[in-house]
Amino acid sequence: MQYTLDRFTHDIRAALEQTGRIPADLTELSEPKASLQADLALACFRAAKAQGGNPAKLAQELAATLQFPPDALVGKVEASGPFLNFTLNAGQFGGAVLGDVIHGVEHYGDDDLGASKTVIVEYSSPNVAKRMHVGHIRSTIIGQALLNILAALGYHTISDNHLGDWGKQFGTNIASMIRFGRPEGNGEAALAEIERLYQRYNRMMKGENADTDDEADDEQMLDDEARSWSLKLEQGDPTARELWQWMCDMTLRVNQRNYDRLGVHFDMAHGESFYRDMTAPVIEEALAAGIAMREPGGAVVVKDLSDERGHELPTFLLQRSDGGTLYQTRDVATIEYREREYRPAIVIYVVEQRQELHFRQAFALAKALGHARDTQLVHVHFGTIFGANGEPLSTRKGNMVYLEALLNDAEARARAVVLEKIGAGKTELPPEEIDAIASAVGIGAVVYNDLYQDVRRNITLDWERMLAFEGNSAPYLQYTFARCCSILREALNRDTSANLLEGLPPFEAMLLREPQEQAVLKQIARLPDAVRRAGQAFAPYIIAEWLYTTAREFARFYRDLSVLKAATPELRAARLALVAATAQSLRNGLHLLGLAAPERM
Repeated sequence: MQYTLDRFTHDIRAALEQTGRIPADLTELSEPKASLQADLALACFRAAKAQGGNPAKLAQELAATLQFPPDALVGKVEASGPFLNFTLNAGQFGGAVLGDVIHGVEHYGDDDLGASKTVIVEYSSPNVAKRMHVGHIRSTIIGQALLNILAALGYHTISDNHLGDWGKQFGTNIASMIRFGRPEGNGEAALAEIERLYQRYNRMMKGENADTDDEADDEQMLDDEARSWSLKLEQGDPTARELWQWMCDMTLRVNQRNYDRLGVHFDMAHGESFYRDMTAPVIEEALAAGIAMREPGGAVVVKDLSDERGHELPTFLLQRSDGGTLYQTRDVATIEYREREYRPAIVIYVVEQRQELHFRQAFALAKALGHARDTQLVHVHFGTIFGANGEPLSTRKGNMVYLEALLNDAEARARAVVLEKIGAGKTELPPEEIDAIASAVGIGAVVYNDLYQDVRRNITLDWERMLAFEGNSAPYLQYTFARCCSILREALNRDTSANLLEGLPPFEAMLLREPQEQAVLKQIARLPDAVRRAGQAFAPYIIAEWLYTTAREFARFYRDLSVLKAATPELRAARLALVAATAQSLRNGLHLLGLAAPERM
């Protein structure tokens, strides 16, 4: 799809090509120096070198040669040393940008780069029988944002909550319940009790803090008991399966409440158990290909395998000596299944950085077996969450923050901020809207705190910064959108709608020539490119950067220039259109990140 800035670039390239002086492969258009009042620059170094000439002279000659009609998007063409600088035609630019937004509405910024291609995004992926904590929220938030962005780029998207519902840990869970009894009740409290029993059994296996009645138990016997229940589960033992199913069903019910609050939806939730019958062919395939070997004890190992960069990978297991499978086995089976069923162009795994080696091994094995040849396998890894005191949040340290508690805390803190602003007379809100806005602001603060920077970086739970109505925070962005809606309500004497440009009076965009107006228009025009770059780099922070810069430019425009008291009715109408286009663009960007856009704050 072509938007205004695409057409601007296309027109420059076409004009340069017509001169016969700049071959298409040497048309290096880039951002000009900050000190220059221009919008694109051509570096003439390579073209001049190819012609045996001087780059500054070539730039001057091109500036004298290039001509654009008055109604073109390209305005001035000027040489500055070895650079040829191009400036937008302000008279045509505003109308083109506003036209794009009016045409696209909620789809403004979308593209068709992924048309006819399927992408699978695997995210959240909590472990069954455990409460979701802040580590899971990172995967959930990042994955949902990536899914939204890729859908906007035209991909057929499939979201998969790949649940951790298989493996030895379930043998330990079952063994602990057989020994100590199944917890009563449901919900977070029951999950917490399952975790407590699991930890108790683990301590006993290690000979730590054993209960008086259990002191005679042999640690090896306890470990064998857990492994035995794990194998029984894989073999279909009725008791093991019944307890496992109870844990799975309860965990899904509890987690769904959190997903509903975050606005997260999955197309499928195939846990590791879904692939259990597909692992045997993977093992046989690897053995037949000579990629894996069976050791005397019965274990199957993979040796001498390299990743896509040629780096040798450590030896790893495909099957334990007791016949049990491992993460790598199940993940390769998952890759094969997805390839067979969906033919994806891309599969994205949103999983913490500590699993990087695991995915390198799984991807390398799948490729070595001849799978995913036409599929891009991507591990989007993220960093650690720290508390406000700078310490990593950890279950072992006893400072872990669980997801339900985090969201409750976020909403309560946001509600306190909203009530404080109402009490200070800084805002007026109907009582029936306070809870909904507190939820939008509080959860938005948590989401944006995760997405406003590169996901590979660590993040900190700093509530004062997260809930600030100034600076790079979700409330600031949401408040900017709400301010736009407030202006439109006052001007048009009606509530806003899905199409924020609906019902505007006729306007002449060519009147929007002030630097502040042009700066906002340029930010609106950059949204499509931000969406493309975010999708290509799997980097939601690019959308966050666009949102923050757009909000700042709008604040400058609103501070310096009057909208409702503009000098003429015509200018008022044009500025109203600019406000509406800003609001629609901000709403679109917020939704891409999974943030609510409240119209009142």
